[in-house]
Amino acid sequence: MRMLIALVLALSLLAPSMMAASEPVTFAYSQIGLLAHLPWSVALGQKYFEEQGLEPKGYNFDTGGKSIAALIGGSADFAANALEHAIKAKVQGKDLVYVFSSTRLPGFGLVVASSQRGEIKSVADLRGKPVGVSGIGVASHVLLDYMLKRNGVDPKDVKIIAVGLSTLPPALEGGRIVAGMAGEPFFSRLVAKGTAFSMGNMSSLKETQAILGGEYAFSGAITRPDVIQKRPQIVQKVVTALVKASYFIQTKTPEEIVAAIPQDLVGDHAQYVETLKTSREIFAPNGLVTPGGVETVMKVLDSFAVFPAGQKVDVASTYDMAFVRQAMKDLKLP
Repeated sequence: MRMLIALVLALSLLAPSMMAASEPVTFAYSQIGLLAHLPWSVALGQKYFEEQGLEPKGYNFDTGGKSIAALIGGSADFAANALEHAIKAKVQGKDLVYVFSSTRLPGFGLVVASSQRGEIKSVADLRGKPVGVSGIGVASHVLLDYMLKRNGVDPKDVKIIAVGLSTLPPALEGGRIVAGMAGEPFFSRLVAKGTAFSMGNMSSLKETQAILGGEYAFSGAITRPDVIQKRPQIVQKVVTALVKASYFIQTKTPEEIVAAIPQDLVGDHAQYVETLKTSREIFAPNGLVTPGGVETVMKVLDSFAVFPAGQKVDVASTYDMAFVRQAMKDLKLP
């Protein structure tokens, strides 16, 4: 009898843990340390994914192209990446869906080495110069291409070099490039150190409007249609965790936000706090994308010749905010 009671007690203790078994989910990040991915960092640091009953596993890549390849190839369920990748995939006959928006501005800027201050005074002066981007054909390259054309420079007249995201600063400091498209917090660190100066900061709404013409739907969460169809509950849980993190970013101080993320992503603590103070405009309220932000992306991609002549792209099929709206309802957000 005692043995039976002990067995019943053991099973009663085991059952809750079995019922609460976490569901595995795999993320592909394009340099998780970028400020554009801050909702992911907050969700990881505050264990919002675990709170949703998920067991997150992540792979960190040095470019957006590699993280998208992992998603398309099936080794990841979600990619922390820019909307433009879902649109470009659509052009190539591959379906991806942007289900959460981290940022409404790129959070990138064009920096020029301070040693070039006397020689490079405008974007036009980049002709013939080596300029760095994270990868060829990815977001930073697309943005640079648009900036060059807006300033009357044929991109073919510039030596565009792929140097990665986190490895752009040493490439600039080492003289491999004289300018580059740097994402935050790398952009602000280079400027604060005096290593470089800004020639266009797209972490500012005013400057982004001047450079691109409006808001620019950028980083977020992208998944595949089969994940949405077969595991809709997983998609909702991931998005709910990210929406909660987005609200945390909106309502907390820079100091509280920095304390909330994994500290190995912070680097210089004081500089990260200062970067947050000047870059709060980049984040998309509650994770929602705006039609204007999508229109600007389409305009910039068209300038990059992403769309073959005569091909119409159903851009509305590349993003779905239903999971964000449900998360806002579940979390009782305003």
